[in-house]
Amino acid sequence: MKRRLYFLVGDWTSCVVLSILAAWAAGQLPATWPMVVEMGVGMAVGMLAAMVAMPPFLALFGAMEVMLPVMLGSMMSSMLPSMLPALREDPWTMAIWASACGIAAWWFTWMVDRLLRPEGER
Repeated sequence: MKRRLYFLVGDWTSCVVLSILAAWAAGQLPATWPMVVEMGVGMAVGMLAAMVAMPPFLALFGAMEVMLPVMLGSMMSSMLPSMLPALREDPWTMAIWASACGIAAWWFTWMVDRLLRPEGER
């Protein structure tokens, strides 16, 4: 049980921390671009920021277990500054929204994993 809890907390931590980093990095883009362009570029910037900061989490908690939900959460959270421009002025609210995106990505990945596994491995 201790080992499973270690990986579970590691998954949550990596999803939250790297989603916040991705949202912050995307928030540094100019707010004068059209929303669609800013969302696309923001996703790329957020994914790049998460990929650069991901290696310590990969080493501690496993590559595939961290990479899938983190990249999904990073893409979701990096679109926040362009969809909700008011978040640029309030970093704490952006961090909360980005954390929620990271946890939602982890939960979605976990649910899909459970559905795809054979009955005996659940």
